[in-house]
Amino acid sequence: MIELQTALRIAGAVFFLIAVILGVFRPNLFELSPLKRAIRAYLVVLAAMGVAMLLGIVHTPNKAKSPLEWRTDVEEALQFARDNQKPAILDAGASWCASCRQLEEKTLKDAEVVKALENHATIHIDMTDFDPAQERLAKLGIQINELPKILFFMPDGRLNPGATLSDYEPPSKFLDRIKESATYMEQAYDPVGTWLSEKGIFIALLLVFLAGLGVSLTPCVFPMFPIALPALAGIHRGDRSGQLSFSKRLARASAFLGGMVVTYTTLGIVSALLGKGFGSWLQHPIVTWTLVIIFLLLAMSYLKFFNLSLPSGLTSKLGRRGDGLLGLALFGGGIGIIAAPCAGPVVVGILAMISTAGNVALGAIFMVAFSLGLGSLFFALSLFTSMLDRLPRGGPFMERIEIGFAIALTTVAIYYASTVM
Repeated sequence: MIELQTALRIAGAVFFLIAVILGVFRPNLFELSPLKRAIRAYLVVLAAMGVAMLLGIVHTPNKAKSPLEWRTDVEEALQFARDNQKPAILDAGASWCASCRQLEEKTLKDAEVVKALENHATIHIDMTDFDPAQERLAKLGIQINELPKILFFMPDGRLNPGATLSDYEPPSKFLDRIKESATYMEQAYDPVGTWLSEKGIFIALLLVFLAGLGVSLTPCVFPMFPIALPALAGIHRGDRSGQLSFSKRLARASAFLGGMVVTYTTLGIVSALLGKGFGSWLQHPIVTWTLVIIFLLLAMSYLKFFNLSLPSGLTSKLGRRGDGLLGLALFGGGIGIIAAPCAGPVVVGILAMISTAGNVALGAIFMVAFSLGLGSLFFALSLFTSMLDRLPRGGPFMERIEIGFAIALTTVAIYYASTVM
């Protein structure tokens, strides 16, 4: 019998092939009637759903009741564990926490994990209403500032800080954690510190820079180039008659890049100051649904339902101000803000890592590296305008690329939506 996840992947491949056969990649979007454009949008959604199913993004939640008895009175459960010399595990989660649901559905209901926890006192606390739950735990000397959070207690009632888990972990790794929790560990595991020690700070910064560069090539940021370059270099739709001198282009591109760097560096510092709770905030449904809406709007723009562009008056105003460096810095910061949610998976991952480390200097340095990567192509194209000739022009090929971008953006929107549904 075929497993459900395998069946979903087969269905995903069928959906994608149907969308291709029905013409999802046919060009001439501008020539389509509103009805045909709506049909094209439906095919894009069908193709994106197929990709999501192939990648395992779409899955059926595990609603089976856990065979373990999860107690909800924390104080009583911990006392029971001490009286019976049992180790205890406390699972803190919330309905709005995507990683919490992953842990509870995939890991804590896994047959081998259930067997490994049979001798534990299992405790669950619902922190959907975060502050009151946090206050109750604080009275017991338990501090929880982020979700998900899984705490292990020794049979004598002591918290085992080295076994603490603060993110989703697959069953295989969680089984190792359960075994290790039998030994008291004073030092909590630091995933960021471990990663940095393994990679080295320069390799880590290079990877973050390359992540920023990669994001600049995504369908999220690509539309910003024709918006920004007229203001940076004086080039309008390939017309170089108004091109500025190299020194002016250098000054303007530097101001633009500086604004982007300041924006992301501030974001990194705020993330580090807020600490680990920032990672939990990023999982809130309001944030997640906002990202879903942004991705879908961007996908619609690629399908020509509307065009993303600055008002012509503002673009020409920025283009005329040869010395308006402050305005260009604000412009760069603004594009950085627009691009941030579009680069969601990368930015959220870096910010979550920074918030976990809680290191302000590290947060600033990482986001400087990321923003330099993100803005490097804007900077290079502004200075070396001959590179613009090598960029692909309009036509059927570019239209197919844009449709592919729309499918990719819709797939990401489906992923984010799946974490809160």
